[in-house]
Amino acid sequence: MEYPDREVVCIVHDGSKDGKLNLSAIKSFSINVLVNNVGIGPMKELGQFSSTEIDETVTLNVLFPTHLTHSILAQLSRPSLILNVSSWAGIQPPPYLTVYAGTKAYNNAFSNSLSREVDDSMEIISLIVGSVHSAGNRAPITFFRPSSTVFAKHVLSIVGCGRKSVMPYWPHAVQTYLLSWLPGWLIDKAMKKAMEGPLKQHKRE
Repeated sequence: MEYPDREVVCIVHDGSKDGKLNLSAIKSFSINVLVNNVGIGPMKELGQFSSTEIDETVTLNVLFPTHLTHSILAQLSRPSLILNVSSWAGIQPPPYLTVYAGTKAYNNAFSNSLSREVDDSMEIISLIVGSVHSAGNRAPITFFRPSSTVFAKHVLSIVGCGRKSVMPYWPHAVQTYLLSWLPGWLIDKAMKKAMEGPLKQHKRE
């Protein structure tokens, strides 16, 4: 083992069913870093959602990280870091991800607001994430869709930057900048077309 003196504690919990997590197993730990990286996003028209799907998406994406942060805030030693993983969908919402996009907009606002509450010994960053190849996104790796490993390295590189919201992978920022020059109707059309392939794939799965 590379770090034989490290201790790992696993807490099994379904955050989509219950937004509150029992943290008694780690109450004695000194914690410096919290990464809120959860998110599910059924891809379909809002009218096709079941009430259960809506509840589970909001519970996992919003209530779970909010309660977790609230519970662990006083336990964080200083200096400390909180990374809240938001999404590009939260600032430029695409079709067919209505509930997911709404929750990710919340993640960004929650992170920014909290960062203004705490003192300088705690850094809180909202990560605005574009498409990343992962277990949940099997689309092929490209220049604009990095692997999870590459993306993680970019995330680490922005720690200490002093900004509240950051696109850690710069090609995602380039995409966003170029998109900002387009008229609204063209953005709407391009987004809908871009989502057609993933929507069909999601339906097959």
